Amino acid sequence: MPILNLSRRLAPALILALLSTTAAAATPDVVQNGAKPAKGVRTAKLTELWTRGGDSDDVFFGAATQVHAGPGGQVLVLDSRLSEVKVLAPDGELVRTLGREGDGPGEVRRPGDMFIAGDGTVCMLQGFPGRVVKVKADGTPAGEAKYGTGQPGAGQFAVMLRGLPHPGGMVLAGITMSFGSSAVSDQEYFLSLCGPDGTRQKQLLTKQSRVDYADFALDELGLDFVWQRLAGLPDGRLYAAPERNEYRVTVYGPDGQPVREITRAYQSPPRNAAQKEQARLILEAIGANYPTRPKRLSVEPTAPAVAGIWVTDDGRLWVLTGDEQPGRPKGTWCMLDVFAPDGTFEQQVALPGSHDQQQDALFVLRDGRLVVVTGALDSFLSQQAVAGDGEVEGADLEIRCYRLES
Repeated sequence: MPILNLSRRLAPALILALLSTTAAAATPDVVQNGAKPAKGVRTAKLTELWTRGGDSDDVFFGAATQVHAGPGGQVLVLDSRLSEVKVLAPDGELVRTLGREGDGPGEVRRPGDMFIAGDGTVCMLQGFPGRVVKVKADGTPAGEAKYGTGQPGAGQFAVMLRGLPHPGGMVLAGITMSFGSSAVSDQEYFLSLCGPDGTRQKQLLTKQSRVDYADFALDELGLDFVWQRLAGLPDGRLYAAPERNEYRVTVYGPDGQPVREITRAYQSPPRNAAQKEQARLILEAIGANYPTRPKRLSVEPTAPAVAGIWVTDDGRLWVLTGDEQPGRPKGTWCMLDVFAPDGTFEQQVALPGSHDQQQDALFVLRDGRLVVVTGALDSFLSQQAVAGDGEVEGADLEIRCYRLES
C-alpha cells in the first residue's frame, strides 16, 4: 500500500476488469532519466509547524482523504467521514468548516476528493451518485456540477473519484456505467477536461471494462487507474502517471495535448507476505461495498512503480514510488524523487522521522509544505468494516504539517 492514501481514490462503486487503456493522440517530448538523480540524495530538514487531531485535541478528524494549501497559508483538509472540509489557519487553528452531510445546496455525502478552483471556490466530489458540490470560501453554496458527455440522450450516471481545477473549468476522473442485464455492467474509466458544469470537453485517458456479477472477482491491476497519480498547476498543465507498473509521467498542456513524458529507470521489488496481505485487505475493503461479494481477490506481486505525484509552484514534480526504498538513509521513512521543470531527475529527498510509509498518508502542498496523516490506511479499512493493524474504530487521526527547509 503506498503512503498516498491510495484507497482514498477508490470510491465504493469501483468495479472493473482491465481491458485497455488509451490516451489522446500526440507526440510529446520524452525525457528519459537514469536510476540516479543528478544531485544525489538529500536528507530533508523538516520543521513541524503544527499538529491537530489525536486523543488530546478538541478538533476531531474522522478521515482525511485530501489536503490542499489554501489562500494566505491556510490548509484545507477534506474529512470524508464527516462530509466536511476543515479550514485551518497557518498556525493550525481551526478557522471554519465548509459543507455538511446531506443532499441540499452545499451539502454532500462521503466526498472522496476536493479541489480549490481559481476563484477560491471549494469543490467536493461525491462518489455516488456522482456530483461536484461547490461552496464559497465562507461556506455559501455555489452550485454543483455533474459529469456528462454533452451528447443528446446520453446519461450522466457516473462515479466521481478525482477532480482538479482548470482554467476552462475542471479536470474530472471517474467511472461511467451502463447495465446490459442485472448480472452484467459495462464501465468506462475516464480522465477528462470538463467545463464548469462538468460537461466533457476532451477525454484524455480511458479504460474499458465489463463486470459479470455471476462470476465476480476483483484484481488489483484491473482496479487501477490514475486516481492517485494526478497533479496540476494553475495554468492548466496536468501531470498523470497512466500505468501502475511503469515509471512514466505524462504532462498535458492546458489544451489537453500531451507535451512531455518523464521517465526514469526503475524496477519495483517483489512484495513480501505482509505487503501482499495489506493489498488483499484493501481489495476486501473495496469488495465490501458491492451488492455481491467477490469470489476471488488477486493482488500484484510488486508495489506500483508510481504511487503518488505532486507539483509545486516552482514547477518541480515530486514522485513517490510504491516500495519503501530500503536503501534510504537511516532515520528516514520515505524518499521522494524530485524532477526539475524540464523533466530531468534532479534529486531524491529523504524525509526524516518515525512515520510509516505503509500506514500514513503524505501530501506535498503546492507551496512546498508537507502534511502527514497518521493512521490513514487503518482509517480507510475501518470505514469499510475491514480489520487493519490497529484498533481504529473511534480513534482520532493526527494531521501534522511541516515546512521543508532548503
